[in-house]
Amino acid sequence: MPAPRPRRRHASLPPRHAYHGSRPPCATSRGMSLAGARMSMISLCRPSLPCLKRVASLALVALLLAAPLSQARERSSATPVALQREAERLAGQLRGSVGAAAIHVESGRSVFVDGDRAFPMASTMKLPVAVHILKQVDEGTLSLTQQVLLAPGDVYPQMGGPMDLHLTPGSAITVRDLLHMMITVSDNNATDLLLRLGGGTAAVDARMRALGIDGIRVDRYIWELLANYYGDAVASQATPLDAEGYGALAASDRDADERRRNMDAYNADPRDTATARAMATLLARLWRGELLSADSTQLLQAIMQATRTGGDRLRGALPPHTPVAHKTGTVGDMVNDVGVITLPDGRGHVVVVAFVQSDAPAATRAGTIAQLARAAHDYFLFVP
Repeated sequence: MPAPRPRRRHASLPPRHAYHGSRPPCATSRGMSLAGARMSMISLCRPSLPCLKRVASLALVALLLAAPLSQARERSSATPVALQREAERLAGQLRGSVGAAAIHVESGRSVFVDGDRAFPMASTMKLPVAVHILKQVDEGTLSLTQQVLLAPGDVYPQMGGPMDLHLTPGSAITVRDLLHMMITVSDNNATDLLLRLGGGTAAVDARMRALGIDGIRVDRYIWELLANYYGDAVASQATPLDAEGYGALAASDRDADERRRNMDAYNADPRDTATARAMATLLARLWRGELLSADSTQLLQAIMQATRTGGDRLRGALPPHTPVAHKTGTVGDMVNDVGVITLPDGRGHVVVVAFVQSDAPAATRAGTIAQLARAAHDYFLFVP
């Protein structure tokens, strides 16, 4: 009887938190082999999801690890060439249009894909609204503890979010709570209340110009934008719909052709749009403390980190427990996410902006955003 074969011993994988609690194994040696880099990266995949999805930028990182001279060139370049190519490759795989940006906040190194093209912001427009409101708090014209008393007609039905389900006329809510609801659960009624409190859309638009942010337009209240999207081209601040009229419009049936026409009209509308470059600049300056007071900056960062929507977008392919502060947006075939990723080991922060316009399945569009975020995360982690 032949002797039994010795059992092969397998090296244990690192704990799930190892990637973000300490330097990854493949970042400790510049001279390691390409195969070694690949295996180290693969060992860090989140077990609950396919490895290829988790390591969207494996080729990018392995290439840099295998070529120290390339790393040196990348560090000295204001435009990271390898990340630029990877972002263009990921965007090019999707049927549709992608506007994307990544900025390392501390060094200023950046990449852009169609960065100066205006895309519909959808609910990412709530970020400039939040900046404007907190700027008014800093100026003393608003207070976070200020109570807003809801009057009949203030809350529109079928707008999305808890306000139209749980709050009634006579309820009172603070500015701080409205900010939380606007960002964390993307409540549209909260947004419109803050817009009205802050002087309207023109005031937000003027604020962006005053802050030196070109390429972001805030033109309509959310009820107005959605009424236009549902096919009422006349609805506007000059000719408003009341809550009852809006509710009837939102509930009306539309066939596929009408929905397509409405979507095409929304996508072509220059109002309420932003370029990836402008949105990324807004976020980078916010994280550098250039827009708001220290207290207001920290508050908005904390609120954005508590966002509950879009877990499959910027967060979707990152290592577990990676801090991400972001704001999502979705209207029709637009799927967006904009935010800031905190890197481990004091490597800084990475702004990632992704505007995706495509008729591909929602999971595919979200996956493109997730892969772009992972590529930016890995690049600035491994090429500090």
